[in-house]
Amino acid sequence: MKKNMTYNTKNVFVTITIFLVIGGVLNIIYEKPLNIQNSGKNHILTAEYIQPAYAQEAVSNTEIDIKPESIKDSQRVKNIETFLRKRNSPLADYAQEFVLAADYWNIDYRLVAAISVVESGGGVKTFRKYNAWGWGKSGFKSWEDGIWSVTEGLSKGYYSKGLDTPKEISKYYCPPSSDSWARKVSSLMKEIGD
Repeated sequence: MKKNMTYNTKNVFVTITIFLVIGGVLNIIYEKPLNIQNSGKNHILTAEYIQPAYAQEAVSNTEIDIKPESIKDSQRVKNIETFLRKRNSPLADYAQEFVLAADYWNIDYRLVAAISVVESGGGVKTFRKYNAWGWGKSGFKSWEDGIWSVTEGLSKGYYSKGLDTPKEISKYYCPPSSDSWARKVSSLMKEIGD
C-alpha cells in the first residue's frame, strides 16, 4: 500500500512540474516578443505571439498629454473620416483618435485605419468586441481603446524594430497571406491620402 502511494505521489509531482514548465514557457511567449537565432540570422516570432502582450496593454488617451484641438480640423483627420465614411464604418467618428494615437506613438497615421478595413471592413464585421484589426485574441473596451492599443502595439512590436511598411509588417502580422495583405493595406493607405 505504501509503495503504491509513493508511486502516485511521484506521478502527481511530475505532472505538476510539467504543467509549471509549460506554463512558464507560454508566459514567456505571450509576455514578450522574442528574437530567435537561426543560422546566424535574427528572426522575430510571428505576430500571433507578439500581439497578445501588446493587445492586453490598453492605453487610455486621457493619460496622454496632447492637445486634440490642435488636430481637430486637420486634413489628416478629414482624410481618415472620409475614407471610413465611404465604407459605412463605425470608426469614422473616431478619425481624430487615429491621428492622435499615430502622432503620439510615431507611426504613419493611415496604417491603423487601413488595417481595420482589410481585417473587418473598418469595424463592420469584427471577430471580437471593438476589435477591427484581428489583433490578439480578445476584444477591447471601446473603439478608442482598440485604436490606441493597436497603434501602441504596432509602434512597439514593429516600428521599434525598423518594420514600418505594410510589406515589412505583413510577414509577421498576417503570415499566411502576407503579400496580398501588404498590397491591400498599401493601396488603402494611398487612398486615404498624404
